[in-house]
Amino acid sequence: MTTVPLAAEVVPTLADAVEETLAAALAGRGQSCLWCGGAESVVVRADIWSGQVVTRCVSCGSELGGVVPRYLREVPR
Repeated sequence: MTTVPLAAEVVPTLADAVEETLAAALAGRGQSCLWCGGAESVVVRADIWSGQVVTRCVSCGSELGGVVPRYLREVPR
């Protein structure tokens, strides 16, 4: 019997999905709505210096807002 842990696929959390959606919106890439799956979300407000973003779904009208973490805003060298 081995005590090596099983290799499992990492399942993203809701927080990870929100951060990635907001980072894509800040970068100008289109993302689908997290709540209804609608194809279009528009950026209502974005500040590249602070990383704060607010998006609104065209289909269901839900808003998603928050601050994109710095590591997602930085360009890898």
